[in-house]
Amino acid sequence: MIAISPKEWKVFAKMNLIELKNVLQDLAANVNLVVFASHPRAPKKTRRTLKRTRPSKRPHVSTAKILSRK
Repeated sequence: MIAISPKEWKVFAKMNLIELKNVLQDLAANVNLVVFASHPRAPKKTRRTLKRTRPSKRPHVSTAKILSRK
């Protein structure tokens, strides 16, 4: 009743169920559903794992070796 005035509804009150069904189906067929669709979800971003490379200038040394030297 907010968007359509009461005198516009009188047309539907005079219809029988079959006529009302046909009118509603015709109205529904003309609705542009794209307007009401929610925003499509974007595809998930792929997580690329970077390969770790050991630094050539400073190779890995275990803590045990460092402690045993002292």
